[in-house]
Amino acid sequence: MNTFLEPIGSPDLLEGLNPQQREAVLYRGPALLIVAGAGSGKTRVLTHRIAHLLGNKEAWPSQILAITFTNKAANEMRERIRHLVGDPEGMWIRTFHSACLQILRREAEKLGHNSNFTVYDTGDTRALLKRLIKSGGYDIDSLKAQSVAAVISKAKNELQTAEDFAGNIDTKNPKSSAMAEIFIAYEAEKRRNNAFDFDDLIGETVYLLRAFPEVAANYQRKFRHVLVDEYQDTNHAQYALIRELTKGIDPKFAQPDPRTGELLGPASLTVVGDSDQSIYAFRGADIRNISEFSKDFRGAHTILLEQNYRSTQNILSAANAVISKNFDRPEKNLWTDAGEGEKIVQFTAVDERHEAGFIVDQIQEHHGEGVAYSQMAILYRTNALTPSIEAELKSQRVPYAVIGGLKFYERKEIKDALAYLTAVSNGRNDEAVRRVLNEPGRGIGDKTELKIAEFARRNDLSFRDALGHAVELGLGPKITEAILKFANLLDALEAMSQTMKISDVLTDALVRSGYRYNLEMSRDPQDEARVENLDALVGQVVEYQLRNQEATLADYLAEITLSAAADEIDDGSGQVSLMTLHTAKGLEYPVVFIAGLEQGTLPHMRSFEEVGGLAEERRLFYVGITRAMKQLYLTLALQRTLFGQMNSTMPSNFLLDIPVELVDQRGAEREARYQPRAVGSESYDRAPKEKKVWNNAITQVRNNEGLVLAVGDKVKHDDFGNGTVVATTGEGARQTAEIRFEQVGTKRLMVRVAPIERL
Repeated sequence: MNTFLEPIGSPDLLEGLNPQQREAVLYRGPALLIVAGAGSGKTRVLTHRIAHLLGNKEAWPSQILAITFTNKAANEMRERIRHLVGDPEGMWIRTFHSACLQILRREAEKLGHNSNFTVYDTGDTRALLKRLIKSGGYDIDSLKAQSVAAVISKAKNELQTAEDFAGNIDTKNPKSSAMAEIFIAYEAEKRRNNAFDFDDLIGETVYLLRAFPEVAANYQRKFRHVLVDEYQDTNHAQYALIRELTKGIDPKFAQPDPRTGELLGPASLTVVGDSDQSIYAFRGADIRNISEFSKDFRGAHTILLEQNYRSTQNILSAANAVISKNFDRPEKNLWTDAGEGEKIVQFTAVDERHEAGFIVDQIQEHHGEGVAYSQMAILYRTNALTPSIEAELKSQRVPYAVIGGLKFYERKEIKDALAYLTAVSNGRNDEAVRRVLNEPGRGIGDKTELKIAEFARRNDLSFRDALGHAVELGLGPKITEAILKFANLLDALEAMSQTMKISDVLTDALVRSGYRYNLEMSRDPQDEARVENLDALVGQVVEYQLRNQEATLADYLAEITLSAAADEIDDGSGQVSLMTLHTAKGLEYPVVFIAGLEQGTLPHMRSFEEVGGLAEERRLFYVGITRAMKQLYLTLALQRTLFGQMNSTMPSNFLLDIPVELVDQRGAEREARYQPRAVGSESYDRAPKEKKVWNNAITQVRNNEGLVLAVGDKVKHDDFGNGTVVATTGEGARQTAEIRFEQVGTKRLMVRVAPIERL
């Protein structure tokens, strides 16, 4: 039986809250948007609001639904509430998916499932799709399970059924038609197996609430107070779920009590978030969910939390200056009473090794002053930046951990690529050959692999040598051909390795095997990152060759093995954290380095071709800046090795957004003052240098309010030159245009923000 809970400890749950936090805890109305700037205490506000509802006897614990995005956030919220008012028995503090799972367990029969249904994880989904692709006779080279899974997931996050998806495809496109057929078969197979996949948990719950009004009314009556954290990260399906659960809260959808006929009593929807930290569009997050909250929920009230309890004012002023360049956002300026603090250090390096050396030197200097390694973090836009940083950390024996991912040489695609090189260098390394036997898929199954291994054992051959005897194994012609083709590939690569550079052998292995092509054709964002990692590996090999011109393939592989052994170093003082900017969201460190601040890296090159892409990249940079508590370093390299070649770079345009008075500018000139240093040599020059002004960076985002384009219009782009509009979509501020430029081809741009003008 539920009982109202009394506050524990201080009877005043408002103690220690600033005026805006206090207002957020006390506000009573149908809908509340708390715009919580970075480090402004949003979790404190959420938990105190819940505690105040309970302690003030305005709600039973069972009438509250608090939704988070991660189990960690849910556990933290639960512990804080327990500290304030005791054990909140009966309260739902859950992630989106766990809340929906609980609802589906109770209501599964209405959807034709048993309550003991199975939930497929990513591995289950891919295994089923792989079987359907194979049994359906589809081209396994163009249809990979992971890419089909990504397409299905995206459709489900938009609340599309398999039939919806099939009805919207280009039927003349064989691949699209095949995906639609597989999608339908996949759904049928899941239903036959009494299973849902991870994306179904939300989508099927939305369908349940829409298809069965009595079920929806029951949960609307149950959850009188719904609170959602990180609302800016919600996708369409999550938005729809909140909409369905709170129709009794919004006056437009007020539900009468079936017993009395009167409208249900005071209830509320509270969402907490920050549009300036919306960085997950690639996962389907829709920033409009938070930016248009007041339109969606009539009578909504907005409270800004701007006082920051994490960072110094110099760091916050830089963050404010950067994010202010995005328009269509609520005016918000973070401030602190913690003092100005140290200036932001901006370091311009000659190349990525110089950049890595500076970063690690600074880490060692801070560590010598008493800062634990665990209190420092290196952030970056893409994993492709990590090889040089990891190499320098190992060189100086600095312990580190890659957060939210594997260390560079532990990533699957890197292990696969190195396995190809190992199989070429040492044909008797059976493990390496067997690792890439079906990478990418060649239709060589486990049973066939065992037959090859047994033949090798009986005839005292290596596994690789046994491949050449595939005809003697009595296999089908298709599998035999695939095995011999793989064996010939290894032979050809081995012949190349005798006379050609290691980087050329690696590149050829990735291309001729089809490994790189399959990743490039996938729609999975993770596979895009894997391609970048492979490019980074090629670049690392090129750098190794420059430093060791007489080295053989075997020498390189030996060095990699020795480098990997250094990963276990730990002197007891914790580890420096390495992670992408996306992974860093929600974390904080006294000392933060953001590396790779160059055009095409941050902002990423894709952002110039995607609607809203540049604005999201700026938000990503803002998130990175606000992770720093006391000291922030921004680094870039004038040259960086990409795709195996040294390329000149331009500093990120975002650096120009930061006022010069906040920055301590350091770095090297282009002249040959920098020499690659040996391990143990003197540190790089740390003396401040005169600030450079970069005039060749890509033009700032504009506000072209009033500019409307039509097909046939001639335009000029500051970076792409002259072009002609070939198509347009949307209206007003949301108009986008496809423009065919004379120099760079067709680009899709948002008219209001693109640096364009009509000729």
